[in-house]
Amino acid sequence: EGLIWAEGWVEAPDERSELIAQVLRDAGAGGVAFTGPLLMRRSAEAGAAGGKLFPEDTPLTELIRVTAYYPADDLLEGRLLSIQSALDATFGDRPGAGGARPSVSVARVAGEDWASAWKQYYHVDHVGERVVIVPSWIEYASAPGEAVVRLDPGEAFGTGQHETTRGCIMALEECLRPGATVLDVGCGSGVLSIVAAQLGAASVVGIDIDTVAVSVARSNVAANEVADRVAIREGDLACDIRQAFDVVVANILADIVIELVPELRRVLAPGGLFICSGFVDKSVARVEQALCAADHRMIRHIQVEDWVTLVSAAD
Repeated sequence: EGLIWAEGWVEAPDERSELIAQVLRDAGAGGVAFTGPLLMRRSAEAGAAGGKLFPEDTPLTELIRVTAYYPADDLLEGRLLSIQSALDATFGDRPGAGGARPSVSVARVAGEDWASAWKQYYHVDHVGERVVIVPSWIEYASAPGEAVVRLDPGEAFGTGQHETTRGCIMALEECLRPGATVLDVGCGSGVLSIVAAQLGAASVVGIDIDTVAVSVARSNVAANEVADRVAIREGDLACDIRQAFDVVVANILADIVIELVPELRRVLAPGGLFICSGFVDKSVARVEQALCAADHRMIRHIQVEDWVTLVSAAD
């Protein structure tokens, strides 16, 4: 029997897409894909399939769709009900754009197609000047000087597609000197930790409080053959980090970045650089104010669509 294509989406700011994806994964998704006008336009420009799924005049920030795949078996109805309950519990009274709440829809696809259907949304992705993110199933011959990161986007949150991740990668390309030590706070799937190692960092520590994230990150580190330079730890920054680093990168929410700032004196070496993202324009002033109050000098402002990445130096 064929399998079911289950779509979950929210017409809301796209930072919610990761929460929806986690709900779908928790229900046993065999693969997860993110689509939307901005992502589809980028895919079309890169030559990937699916570039015309949304009208050209669709607002870029209006819709992110998260698609997942499940067996069409006796468990499907209960699985869909549990997904909807989890979406309701997660978002509750926080509707998306136009008042719509996240909901899951289903469509049937051929059994032989389900395992690879979501892969059409992913492609070789060049970020910045040197970094290339390559889906694990694609053969890619790297050019001299390229820093290649191989990922399986269907299995892990954090694929390098989001604007905040791209901003952090650009900042690492510009600011990371060979032989530096790097701390990746809230490392997720380990993308930035791996990028740092591929760009020449001597040692990298990625830390996250999420057990699943840590497991995925360790798998990605091993798959990219950088385990000799990258250590992934489960834990909290305040309790589990006892050394100072040349570069600290944090791709998290603005409020958490601000809470993190007092810890920088302890984990950032004198003259070290702090790269932070995970917020839009309206939050920049608050983040910069917190950094300046901690004697940081702002040295770089990178904007990708509505999302901002900041780089500061510890004076």
